[in-house]
Amino acid sequence: MTHSCLIVKVFWIIFITCIYIYIFYVKQICSNMNATDLMSINVVAAKENLAASEISARLLLGEFNGVPVIDSNQKVIGIVTAIDILRALREGKSLGNITARDIMTPNPSVVKKDTSIEEIIDIMVEKEIVLVPVVQEEGKLIGVVARLDILRQKLNEGFVTIGERSGIAKT
Repeated sequence: MTHSCLIVKVFWIIFITCIYIYIFYVKQICSNMNATDLMSINVVAAKENLAASEISARLLLGEFNGVPVIDSNQKVIGIVTAIDILRALREGKSLGNITARDIMTPNPSVVKKDTSIEEIIDIMVEKEIVLVPVVQEEGKLIGVVARLDILRQKLNEGFVTIGERSGIAKT
């Protein structure tokens, strides 16, 4: 094995270790919090029949990497992420001719509003996802917890926010 290969392997071992230490640290800070404490309630969600081209435009304009897909009862049936858009493009699909239902990841992980942030972090890490929809008992979308919401909490722990967040969406 060459010297440079060894250096790269050591780097990756240190990098992965640091990530796990950081996740452990964030979980400790957020251990008494639940989805209600961090979820964004101004959620941009796509209807299942919305054209993929419109979703991709919204993803480019917004501050988020994915959107929940809802049915006519506002129940979460999937999620469309930038990766789903890229996959459709790679397969040669025309984004104007396909819908959210065609490209979404179906049956996403969802949580209830009393789910602990620690459990949400575990879901995000295990499934390598960037956001988790928060639903009522019957599955109706009421919010979203994104990785950024959790990281913002950690980075802002010494500050106090007065009022509610506003803007396009913070997911």
